[in-house]
Amino acid sequence: MLLASWPAAPDDWPRLVHPTVHQMLGLCAALTVATTALDLSNRLAEV
Repeated sequence: MLLASWPAAPDDWPRLVHPTVHQMLGLCAALTVATTALDLSNRLAEV
């Protein structure tokens, strides 16, 4: 998964930034929490 690129970075830096497995697991966990919070907020707004 490509997260970012820095075209102006020095030549000794990779042009593509790829996350580690640990970072991807953290991102997935954060998205799960955010989605759950949004769902709860929507349910409470309907009451």
